[in-house]
Amino acid sequence: MNFKRALAIGALGLSSLGAAHADQTWIWSYTGDGVTAAGTLTTAGPALVPEAILSVTGSRNGLAITGLVPLGTDPFFEYDNEFSSVAPYFSAPGMLYSVAGGQPNVNVYFFNGEYFDLYADGLEAIEVPITFSVTAAPVPEPSTVLAMMAGLGLLGVYMRKNRADAS
Repeated sequence: MNFKRALAIGALGLSSLGAAHADQTWIWSYTGDGVTAAGTLTTAGPALVPEAILSVTGSRNGLAITGLVPLGTDPFFEYDNEFSSVAPYFSAPGMLYSVAGGQPNVNVYFFNGEYFDLYADGLEAIEVPITFSVTAAPVPEPSTVLAMMAGLGLLGVYMRKNRADAS
């Protein structure tokens, strides 16, 4: 087997290994009348179709976002905690996250061509239209970096073996 062929096989194997096991991190933010929020959310893959959000972090109006509200635990909101990498990003139910300091849970969703930030203040529902944006985080996941290092190591062993055989 020649070096170019070995390199191509190694690269193909590494690319599939890294992609199959790496979580995808997304950087998101939104603003609206009296509300500003930003942070990251993580999905198990590239979210080409709606898939479960694994975690969410960040802040809303200066308070820390403490995580996703598990499905079915807040009966006052409809939410599915799913995300897609293409607009509109959320389904109509959207994601529900909790905020530090005893603040109410916040539902971010897309409906009728608009994004909304929804929370309950006592018995009153406060719904604010927002401008939402999201981008994929550029940092490679640790599993991808480890797979690449392992592949380069194997190529080094292969090249050394071929040199020894040629001598």
